[in-house]
Amino acid sequence: MELLRDVQVLETGHGLAVGFAGRLLASLGATVTRASGLGGPDPLALAPEGSAQHAIHGFLHEGKRVAPVADEGAGMAKAVAGCAVWIDARPAATIAGDPFSDAHRHGTGPAGLTHVAITPFGLDGPWRDKAGSGLVAAAAGGFLYLCGDADREPLRNGGHLPEFQTGLFAALGAIAGLLSTEMGRPGRLVDLSLLEAVIAFQERGDLAVTHLGRDLVRSRRHEGTHPFMVLPCRDGFCTIATGTPRQWEALAILIGKPEWAADPEFALNRLARADEIDAVLLPWLAERTAAEVTEALQGLRIAAGPVLTASQVLDDAHLVERGFFRSLGVAGRDLRVPGFPVRSGGERLDARLLDAVAAEPRRPNGGN
Repeated sequence: MELLRDVQVLETGHGLAVGFAGRLLASLGATVTRASGLGGPDPLALAPEGSAQHAIHGFLHEGKRVAPVADEGAGMAKAVAGCAVWIDARPAATIAGDPFSDAHRHGTGPAGLTHVAITPFGLDGPWRDKAGSGLVAAAAGGFLYLCGDADREPLRNGGHLPEFQTGLFAALGAIAGLLSTEMGRPGRLVDLSLLEAVIAFQERGDLAVTHLGRDLVRSRRHEGTHPFMVLPCRDGFCTIATGTPRQWEALAILIGKPEWAADPEFALNRLARADEIDAVLLPWLAERTAAEVTEALQGLRIAAGPVLTASQVLDDAHLVERGFFRSLGVAGRDLRVPGFPVRSGGERLDARLLDAVAAEPRRPNGGN
């Protein structure tokens, strides 16, 4: 499917968020051109071949075109001409002082251009010009405060969730801008920050304050029920999520505590009895592998699953059967990477990107 066929997108600046936003739009059929020569080379492009950073660069920029832009003035105006979307991750001060940005703010910018600005803290405010990253945004946005246990330091979340979530929001903002201009409205400047993206996707912390009048306590346990967490088993870790009374009753009977299934105290406030539950549940788990736990609980319609490593995910039978992963050539190696997670009518929405790459092979890392 080519939902964004004939849509021209310009991508400027560096970082995972802007690269992922461009990739998402390319997956939907847009022609994405990366501007090189502004702000120095992309740090990911300089990573050694065979490194994780080099592979990420190839994944983010697969199928994109590369065009040199010599300066922020006439060169930028030429690059933007003819584009419907501009995804821009240059420094906030540079974007805020750009004539295109100023014109968009006053409703006099290019009529058909949606300019999506991705910065650490936004285009205004006291922190506009401060240095930032996904880790800093996760900390300042309250996300890290919830990760870990109350008596230990907050834990960094794995991977680069803030950056990729911001990229998803950027693609959404770009598509909203396209719909707006198709309805005859003027082009808009979309102001998106890593910080606000983090706050927007972690709903629990701020809602606890506004609705309950208190901060959540950092804990690996769920704030409202138990067991609903990661737990150790014989060969690693598994997840158990008993979210309904029926699931709890089935689990209690399974671990040899049928009297708990009928006890209203366990039905209404299991979190207060979590230590008592764990005293029975943990030895039961210690005798079983993650696969055995998953099979036993899923057989009773209790949400459960193993905690897999990345290599195990790549070999997962369910994902393999659904054809989720596909091949990507990077530095002479054939890598398996995630496909676009959206399908319509049985067709993956990134089919156009695959066809384009097959028809017009480019360097996997797309230059700098």
